[in-house]
Amino acid sequence: QGVSLRSLLWPIMKNPLILACLAGILVNLAGAGLPGGSDRLLGLLAAASLPLGLLCVGAALRPQELRGETGALAWNCGLRLLAMPLLAYAVAHLLLLPALESSVLVLFFALPTAPTAYVLTRQLGGDGHLMAGIITLQTLLAAASLLVILLLLAS
Repeated sequence: QGVSLRSLLWPIMKNPLILACLAGILVNLAGAGLPGGSDRLLGLLAAASLPLGLLCVGAALRPQELRGETGALAWNCGLRLLAMPLLAYAVAHLLLLPALESSVLVLFFALPTAPTAYVLTRQLGGDGHLMAGIITLQTLLAAASLLVILLLLAS
């Protein structure tokens, strides 16, 4: 209601994460390498990005504010950690993928939501507290769900 296409797309086009991805794609397609030792520096920064993202999410997490959101959390975690791997398995089965490729596809679909979703949610004016709860709960539950999926794939 009252949302224009421009007001929806403009924050996305200004988003530093999206701009960095587009810049990386252009540099890669142009065949230009990274100068000096910058590839090593960027590799170290990339290795630190997941723990830093989880720290940001953890700092924003307020469990007491999520008590009214248990339905949304449960549905989201169920869809992400159970339904998505089942969908990936069905697609792999329909495409007659070999076992290794099927397993990789299912495992990628079984991963929890990335911490960068929190940053994007905050930047685009979404519910950051709910997203922090979703990421935290999915990360905790993924420890068990990934084990179950691995056991199912092995059999």
